[in-house]
Amino acid sequence: MTATITPATETNRALGRHFFEEQDRLRGGPALELCAPSYRAHLGGNPAMDRAAHEGFALGFYGAFPDLHHVIEHVVATEDAVVVRFVLHGTNSGSLFGMPATGRAATIACIAMLFVENGKVVTLKAVFDEAGMLRQLGVLPGG
Repeated sequence: MTATITPATETNRALGRHFFEEQDRLRGGPALELCAPSYRAHLGGNPAMDRAAHEGFALGFYGAFPDLHHVIEHVVATEDAVVVRFVLHGTNSGSLFGMPATGRAATIACIAMLFVENGKVVTLKAVFDEAGMLRQLGVLPGG
């Protein structure tokens, strides 16, 4: 399969990478200027959230993993969407949504789809290996 590279696909590839790099830079996110006013995030099994709620969710993760950072492994783009495969790395040294800190490091595999209109992210749909994270933190057996 050969992908057609266009200015729009290259712009969207850059947007997909920048979206997550900005979260690391801001230690929260997502960056207001990258999101459409109607932005909605669907993160795992959580209810859909607007940008402000997503920022609160992200702040919770950065608070629980102060050294958290994204390592982007793959970015694939079309004219109106971007798929980003990344791994989160961090050490759980703060409370994670009520769960006490474990002091353990975790690597969390993620796949995110960003739907783009007029150069802004309209919808984010992401799946995280939550069970793997909980095993690494010692919350679930097998870690």
